[in-house]
Amino acid sequence: MSEDLDEFLKRMRRVERRIREYIEEGIRKTLEDIREEYYSINTLLNPSWSCEGHLRPLYTIKDVGNAYVIYIDLPKADLNTIDVRFKDNLMIIRARLTEEFTISRWSGRGGEVRFCEYREVINLPIKVDPNKVKVITKGDRIQVIINKE
Repeated sequence: MSEDLDEFLKRMRRVERRIREYIEEGIRKTLEDIREEYYSINTLLNPSWSCEGHLRPLYTIKDVGNAYVIYIDLPKADLNTIDVRFKDNLMIIRARLTEEFTISRWSGRGGEVRFCEYREVINLPIKVDPNKVKVITKGDRIQVIINKE
């Protein structure tokens, strides 16, 4: 009888451990989804320009299986000044404009904003090894290919 009880208690502990692991994994996944959604919303709410004179380029990240491909639009950028750097899971991109772009009377306040470059920090889903990155320039766009392996 005692052996049956011991065996029953062992099975209950295994079931309890599996349930705990399942719940913990669900919580981890939910927190990761919330974090990704926060970054997505935060990116949408941030202005696409800065009064310090830089613009934020439009970009898209695609998961193509064995790599991530990032498409970045850089209209009027001087292609010789494109600088792409990586730190952990961040991609930092800068590029000077071919000519300064000015907006006068911004918001009806009579001010003036001058833009001279693109700047953006992109949060990537993985840590990046710069040796596994390929940057392709196609007109006013660049394509950054990050191999996962």
